Amino acid sequence: MSTGPSRISNSELPRPAWALALCTLAILLPLAGCGGTAQRAGSSRPFPDPAGTSLHGSSRQPPSEQFQLGVRYYKGDGVAKDSRRAAGLFREAAEQGHAGAQYDLGLLYLKGEGVALDHREASRWFRRAAEQDHIKAQLNLGLMYGKGDGVDKDLRETLRWFRAAAEQGSARAQIYLGEMAFRGDGVAKDLSAAFRWFLKAARQESAEAELYLGIMYLRGQGVAKDPRQAADWLRKAAEHGLPQAK
Repeated sequence: MSTGPSRISNSELPRPAWALALCTLAILLPLAGCGGTAQRAGSSRPFPDPAGTSLHGSSRQPPSEQFQLGVRYYKGDGVAKDSRRAAGLFREAAEQGHAGAQYDLGLLYLKGEGVALDHREASRWFRRAAEQDHIKAQLNLGLMYGKGDGVDKDLRETLRWFRAAAEQGSARAQIYLGEMAFRGDGVAKDLSAAFRWFLKAARQESAEAELYLGIMYLRGQGVAKDPRQAADWLRKAAEHGLPQAK
């Protein structure tokens, strides 16, 4: 189906992703270790068999190994799945400053897996990881400040942590900042700033950002009106799976 500006109406703006994400923190940003295998960086040799490891890990192990063993227990990768044991291993590594373990421990507190549900404790661990430039922790902490979940609601802190993640190249954070500026949600409405953030995310092939750019070029919002550019960005958004752009 062809894509063209005439197909986009005022009602077809995407729903604000950052606001929707307030309700789905743990689903949006999964455990840091779940995308890979439990192996040492630069080696195909697996970690030692965790049998016999104490519930809270072993101080003889480097924090990176404690973290990866925690991932194995969380996933049930070669061992019986045990979220409580995973939490103990994450805690041991987190207390030694491992940012991935701090983030994952925060998620376990957020979801009440292997530990008692405690959103304030989740925010504390997210903060420790975020202060080490852990992007997912920065995003989750920003969302928690946006909702007032585990922390006092503070959109200035939301902006701070979204900006920290965006400046590290997070397309998701760039979209959140663009949406807040576009809608004047927690900040003064600034369409030029929104356009800049969406453009950064669109250059990473974010379909949501491409759709926003198409609409903004079509309407002349934050940028000079340009139907050809609008059509190009809407076509890209459609190619990347957004039906609204068709």
